[in-house]
Amino acid sequence: MSRILSFIIPSYNCEKFLDKCLTSFLCDETNDRVEVIVVNDGSKDGTADIAKKYCEKYPDVFRLINQENKGHGGALNTGLQAAKGKYVKVIDADDWIETENLPKLINELQNTESDVVLCHHYTVNVLTGEVKKWKTYPEKFGIPYTFSQIMDNWKCFDRSLTFHGVIYRNDFYRENSIKLSEHVFYEDHEYATIPCCYAKSIMPLDIFLYHYRIGDVEQSVSDENQLGRISHTDAVLTRLIEEYKKSVNMDEQGRRYYAMKAQGLLLSYIITVMLVEKNKKKGRQMGDAMMERFKTELPPTYELAVKQYKIFRMMNKLHISKKTWEKISRSSLYNKLRNNHSFD
Repeated sequence: MSRILSFIIPSYNCEKFLDKCLTSFLCDETNDRVEVIVVNDGSKDGTADIAKKYCEKYPDVFRLINQENKGHGGALNTGLQAAKGKYVKVIDADDWIETENLPKLINELQNTESDVVLCHHYTVNVLTGEVKKWKTYPEKFGIPYTFSQIMDNWKCFDRSLTFHGVIYRNDFYRENSIKLSEHVFYEDHEYATIPCCYAKSIMPLDIFLYHYRIGDVEQSVSDENQLGRISHTDAVLTRLIEEYKKSVNMDEQGRRYYAMKAQGLLLSYIITVMLVEKNKKKGRQMGDAMMERFKTELPPTYELAVKQYKIFRMMNKLHISKKTWEKISRSSLYNKLRNNHSFD
């Protein structure tokens, strides 16, 4: 039977987590319809040996590709190029999937031709044990929506229009993708923005698939690492600006989506330099310069971000920390005012 879904597992020094990740793909009902491609990105530990054992034991399911280190984006480029499935999905090596939901997902993918499919996901805080559900809220699951419908009901879909929620039809991805940036973090924003902005049909499924680990201080999303790698965020923002300028075939709704997704990373940059950077003046200068650049080079994103930017700039002057801001953003009043869905 032909492969319906290719999972790409970019892996670098992940021997502590890889067993849990790879085991989660084993399901008797779907083993003949999925492929799992582990891209060993120049690991120095036992990552390749663990992956090799799975390839030897389950040769019809697992494939191993070894390469010199190219970073997360480089590993994705390699794995996505090698994928043979009808659809493709990326799972990081320190995360895992909900095995029992795999048969339902494969059956849905087998019977659709949608450019993009969305699944729910969990975040799992490894320090506190807190689990949050990140869901879509469409009027009906299992039917395709246009970008016009998506953008007019953004809050119903935004939590799954991410690296963790998106599944691409393979030929659609190949036709519309770019080569993801190598040797930088946060290039997953490129992956979730391009080629998604070119989609003509997006289908949300009422299926939880991805378990995303958070709370590890070594992760790229920790405050310290985001500040230390602020040049990486700058590089990805630059790439998004460059690709937007090239996008002559993107329609109006795709541009709305692109601007919204770029806004998310831009505000992440602003929050980091304004609220995490201890030198407050330096942080303001960096934030001001980035906003001025977007005002000139990607105005739709600037317009979406400017009100929140002014709030963060004021918080910077008042020396309000990111932790304080996070308490505010998690409050029920704030989320009610923002019309955000709960995580229940």
